[in-house]
Amino acid sequence: MCLLFSMWFVSGIVMIYVDYPELTEAERLGNLPELALEEVKLTPFEAASKINSMTLFSSVKLTTVLNRPAFELVDVAARKFIVFADSGTTLNNVSEIDALNATVLWDIPSSNSTPSYDSLIDIDQWSITSSHNPHRPLHKVAMNDESDRVLYVSSQTGQIILDTSRTERLWNWLGSTVHWIYPLSLRRNAPLWTQVVVYTSLAGIVSVITGGIIGFVRLRIRMPYRGKGCSPYADWMKWHHLLGMCSLVFVFTFMFSGLMSMGPWGVFDAATSSVQQINRYYGNDSLRLSNLPMPDSGGNGRQIKEVKWHQLRGESFYSYISSPTQSEVHFPIIPEQITSTKLQTIINSAIPDLLPDARLDSIDLITSEDNYYYSHRNDSRPFPVYRAKFDDLESTWYHIDVDNGEIINRITNTNRIERWLFNGLHSLDFQLLIKHGLLREIILIFLSLVGFIFSLSAIVVGWRRLFS
Repeated sequence: MCLLFSMWFVSGIVMIYVDYPELTEAERLGNLPELALEEVKLTPFEAASKINSMTLFSSVKLTTVLNRPAFELVDVAARKFIVFADSGTTLNNVSEIDALNATVLWDIPSSNSTPSYDSLIDIDQWSITSSHNPHRPLHKVAMNDESDRVLYVSSQTGQIILDTSRTERLWNWLGSTVHWIYPLSLRRNAPLWTQVVVYTSLAGIVSVITGGIIGFVRLRIRMPYRGKGCSPYADWMKWHHLLGMCSLVFVFTFMFSGLMSMGPWGVFDAATSSVQQINRYYGNDSLRLSNLPMPDSGGNGRQIKEVKWHQLRGESFYSYISSPTQSEVHFPIIPEQITSTKLQTIINSAIPDLLPDARLDSIDLITSEDNYYYSHRNDSRPFPVYRAKFDDLESTWYHIDVDNGEIINRITNTNRIERWLFNGLHSLDFQLLIKHGLLREIILIFLSLVGFIFSLSAIVVGWRRLFS
C-alpha cells in the first residue's frame, strides 16, 4: 500500500496541470470551417427520411463533415447518422482516404504537418473513454508534426473525436494512467477495473485507520519517552510515525474521497430517473422534424460553425453557433428584438413540467460560479443560467441555459453529497480556492508532497523490515 500511496500522490500533482486527452468543444468548433449554408439543399425532415422515416431523433444539427455541409442526426438510442446536406447521400463506411481527408481539412491552419494513416483500432490507451463507443472502430492518423500529434477519426461519422500530442501522452503516463490505475489491459474490462479501484481504495483506508490507531497508541505528548521525545521510534520509523500523525486527516480524506469518486455500490444513484422529467420539459422524447424551421443564410455577419435545432413546448427554433460561448437563437417569423423575451417566456412556462407533482420553489438567474455550478480548465460552464429548485423528495435542482433553453444538468441531494465527499475532499473544490487558483495549486502540491514523503518513509521502513 505504501508503494500505491506514493504513486497516487506524485501522479496527483501531475494531474493538477495535465488533463486526460480529450477534444474540447472549443477545439472542435475552432477547427471547423465556416458552415456553407448556401449549399444546403435539404430540410431536417428530408435528411432524416434518407436514413429511415420511422426513426425517432432526439438531436439534429447542421455541421461540416469532410468539408461539406451535413446533418448530424442522433436517434433516441444515441446512434449518430450523417447525411450530406448538399446531396442527400448518407455517410457509410468511412474509408482510410476519408479519414486522411478529415485530418487534412481539420489541420488547415498548420502548414507543417504531413498526415499519414496509422491504423484502424477498436481501442487504445488514449481512446478508452466510453463516450467514444458510438464511433468505434476508430481511424488513427499521425500528423507527423513537431508536437507528434495523433488524431482519431470516427468510422461512423467521419468526424475528429480525439487528439493527443507527445507531451500530453508522456505526462498522462505519469499522471492519470497511474492515478486511476488505467492501463489498457485492465481498463478495457470496465467491471473488473471498477472492482480493482474500489477494493484497492478500501485496502488503503484500512491501512490508514490501523496505522492511525497504532500511531495514537504509541504517541506520548504529556509523558514523553525517555531520551526519545513523543515517539518511541528512531530514524525513518520516527519520521513515519510523526508524519503519519500530522498528515493522518489529509491522507484519510484523500483515500476516502478517491473511493467516493467511484460511487461504490450505487451510493450516489438517484432515486428517480431524469429521462421522463426532461422529456416533459422538451415536450417529447424526440424532435418533430416536419416542424423544424430552415435557417436563412444570415447570421448578422457572424462566422457560423453549426446550426442546432431545439424544441420546447411545441415551439421549434434553432441556434447559430460560432463558439462554445457564442450562439444566437432564431424563431421563424419572429423579429430578433423580441426573440430573447419569447425564449424566456417559453423556458419559464416549461420548467414546471419537469416535476409537475412537486412545488417549484424558485427560479434564479445564476451569473457567476458557486459551490454547485463552476468550471475547471477544460470543463467550461455557460453563463448566465437559470437554476430551478423543486421541493420533491430529492430536492431536485435543474440548471438551464438561458441562451437556448437546453438543460445543462440535474442535481439532487445525492449529487450534492457526492460533490463534497469527492470533489471537495479530493480536489479541494471550495469556492475560496477555486477563485484563487494559484493558492489551491500550492496547497494541493504541498499536501501531496507531505503525503509522498510519508509514503516514502513507509517504503523505507517496510523494505528494512522485510530484507534486513
